[in-house]
Amino acid sequence: MSSYFQRYLRGERVAVWAELRALGPIPDALVEDVAAVADETMFRAGQDVARIAAALPELGWVSANGLEPHEPPTEGALARIDALTDKVALPFALEACLRQVGRVWFAGDSEALLLSYHLEPVPRGEPPGPEYPDPLCLPGIYNLAAEWDEHGTEPDFSFPLAPDERRKANVPGGTQDLDLPSSLADPVVRGIAGREGITLVEYLRESIRWGGFPGYSFAPELAPAVLITLCMEPDF
Repeated sequence: MSSYFQRYLRGERVAVWAELRALGPIPDALVEDVAAVADETMFRAGQDVARIAAALPELGWVSANGLEPHEPPTEGALARIDALTDKVALPFALEACLRQVGRVWFAGDSEALLLSYHLEPVPRGEPPGPEYPDPLCLPGIYNLAAEWDEHGTEPDFSFPLAPDERRKANVPGGTQDLDLPSSLADPVVRGIAGREGITLVEYLRESIRWGGFPGYSFAPELAPAVLITLCMEPDF
């Protein structure tokens, strides 16, 4: 029987991830195979993130808080990941994302992309919808390590993966969360408006499909025309 990784490389990407999610906690016999799938998936996702991040300044994008749009993992970050995974089980997709993608921060201002963190108009409706483009934001290992050190011993620990759509638009809101510890292949991310039950890999696919701003998928006809230069069908 072909491994999940071999099938993934042959193009069965969606089917493989669906089957991995159906397994629940990953048994020891499949750890290396599932980790290979996750690493390849997030390597490809990282390439797409880097492409979008490089294009944002040309569209007048200004960071909401001075962070660079993309910070690939450094050697120090990789060592910190190793140290943390000695203490806590991370979902395969999350660990691979930390190792292959790194920190992502697309929240900010851009008239061309209709992003209004500091600019007018202030969103007045509720997400999901075009007033809330939901710019892709992903944590680096230092965010996760700090959260775990402070709250990891609490029951039912939820890791705030990112601000929610409202906070990404600079209005009061909450967070997009996932549960830790976990030995699942692909964890559900809670708190994403209009996407109940979506997993990390699925959310990243939708984000890349919409150029890093998946909120526009709820009203494609209102998306800025320039967004087409960032959109790409994901190959992961």
